[in-house]
Amino acid sequence: MQAWTRSDSCGARASIAEDRLSWELRLQVSQPPPLAEWGFRFGESVNHLRATLDNLVVAIARQSGVTDERQLKTLMFPICGTPKEWKSRQKALACLPDWCRDALEQLQPFQRPEHGGTLDEDLLLALRDLDNSTKHHLQVKPDLAPQAIQHAPAIEFETEEGAAASVPPDTEVMVAPLEDGAVLLRHRTNGRIKSVEGRYSITVQVQVVLPDSRAFGVTDLLAALWEYTRVVMDHVIGTAEQAWA
Repeated sequence: MQAWTRSDSCGARASIAEDRLSWELRLQVSQPPPLAEWGFRFGESVNHLRATLDNLVVAIARQSGVTDERQLKTLMFPICGTPKEWKSRQKALACLPDWCRDALEQLQPFQRPEHGGTLDEDLLLALRDLDNSTKHHLQVKPDLAPQAIQHAPAIEFETEEGAAASVPPDTEVMVAPLEDGAVLLRHRTNGRIKSVEGRYSITVQVQVVLPDSRAFGVTDLLAALWEYTRVVMDHVIGTAEQAWA
C-alpha cells in the first residue's frame, strides 16, 4: 500500500458546474490500486494468525502424549460465542489436559457478556469469522474513508455581491470509491463562480469489511488482531508453564 501511494497514482482536479453556482473536486486515478493483491495479503495474514492458535493447541496435545495423527489433524483452537457452542466442542478437546481446557474456556468470547457474544469489539470472534470468510471472497473495500482533510480553495466570483452572498461556505465532503472521477468535495455557492484554484490534502484508510458489514482500516485491524493473538497465546503458555513446573 505504501508503495502504491508513493507512486503518485492519485491526484485531484476541480471542475465548475455549467450554471457556475457550484464546483467539485474529483479524484484522478492514473493507476488503479492492486486490490486483489491487497485482499490476498490481508486474508493470508488473518489465516496465519488463526493457524498460530491452532498450532499452539496441537503442540500442547503432542507434548501431552497425543500421537494419533488423525486426531491431531482435526484439533483446532476453539473460538465460541455461546456456552452451547463451547459445550459442543468438548469431545474434540477431550485429548487435551484439564489445565489446557480450563485456560481455553477462560479465553472464550462468551465469557465476556459485556460484548454480548457478538463480533462487536471481540477480536477472537473477528479473527474466526474473517478467517472463514477470506477463504471465499475478497474483504478489502476500495473506499476512501477520510481521516484528515485539509482544503484551501481560492474562489473568484463574477461579482462582489455573489461572493458576499456565498458566506458562510456550503461544502460537502464525500466518502468516495477509489476510482477515477469520484467526487471528493462539492462546494455550492449563491453567486456565479469565475474561477477556482487552491490546495487539497486528504489522509485516508484502505478498509476491510467484516462479515457484519462494519469497516475498519486494514492495517489497524491487523495490528489489533496480532496483538490480541499474542495476548491469548501468552495466557495459554503461562498456564502451561505453571502446570508443567
